[in-house]
Amino acid sequence: MDHNNPKIYTLNCRSWMGSLSKKSSKVQQPKCEKCNRALKEEIEYSKVELEVDRYNGEDWASASGILMVSHRLYEALMLAGIKGFAPLKVKKVPYKYADIDVKTIPDFVYLAILAPAIKNIPIACDYTGICDGCNLTLNKYNEEKSKLIIRKTTENPIPLQVFSDTYEGADIFDFTDHGEIGVTQKFLDVIKDFNCPEGIIIPAEWI
Repeated sequence: MDHNNPKIYTLNCRSWMGSLSKKSSKVQQPKCEKCNRALKEEIEYSKVELEVDRYNGEDWASASGILMVSHRLYEALMLAGIKGFAPLKVKKVPYKYADIDVKTIPDFVYLAILAPAIKNIPIACDYTGICDGCNLTLNKYNEEKSKLIIRKTTENPIPLQVFSDTYEGADIFDFTDHGEIGVTQKFLDVIKDFNCPEGIIIPAEWI
């Protein structure tokens, strides 16, 4: 373990309020000219509209893989100096089959994770080599391992191994070869005082 870097974790927020509408705008990522993989160099969405189906007072929720937090949690993250994201306001609209008044729901902020993604050893596929174009891993699909790309339980966890020399000090970040987001202990220390249910949090390892 690199003791100069903070403790980090993989995070899968399973708290759900609704789905992103078609009016949400996904950013097209640049692709490697050699292996054609999408490179995580831009934020994932430039506009977020959430079709709210339910709300039970949560301070965070996930939809289409992005993390959204209540405005009061966002303010706490800013006060704590949490780094690694750009805040984008979430527009709330009612899901057409839901009996819900979105005006009674607090404002939410999309934590748009910034580059660079941190390099990791893949656990959800078979490693086949390194691309000489983007210097990232070449992987082969493995049906059994693919279940690990976004984990639904902390039972028998496989810790993600992360290259310490690719970390640039963010408290929330993406990984190059993993579906869950990464967070530091500092990030977790902030959210523990808020209503953040259904978070699958697994320690990762620096290498």
